[in-house]
Amino acid sequence: MENMFSHHNFKTKLAYWTLAVSSLVGAITMALVVPQLITSGSETSMYVLVSALLVMLVLNTYFAYSIYQRSEKALTLCLWLYGLQIIGFKTEYLSFSLSFGFQLTFSWSFDSFSFSVNVAAVIIWFIVYSALKSVRKAKLTKGSAHAN
Repeated sequence: MENMFSHHNFKTKLAYWTLAVSSLVGAITMALVVPQLITSGSETSMYVLVSALLVMLVLNTYFAYSIYQRSEKALTLCLWLYGLQIIGFKTEYLSFSLSFGFQLTFSWSFDSFSFSVNVAAVIIWFIVYSALKSVRKAKLTKGSAHAN
């Protein structure tokens, strides 16, 4: 049985609504990008990118729904999903950045190296972290109340 918490609070509601809106933004972005790829006959790498974004859309939506269903495990896994989206980099030969849904990115360039931070992912990460912390605190409070 998945680890569930008993009640929503402001922080858990904020977490699932933020994720739901992020999924909506991601779906709209996908709807705008995919038709352009089909008509332009883009490279295989673009299809890989779209596939990765689709996986992130599904995960994000699943986590939003699971948090709505009061899954503590989904809160924990969501931290990893957004943690991966925080930092990106680009060199002359390699580029890595996972960004989905909301994006507000700041970049710094040094010669042939570029480093970026997705501030929106940082904000969402802290919202989810705060929700997880509040759930765990409520469970501890409830547990100690039953022990007395």
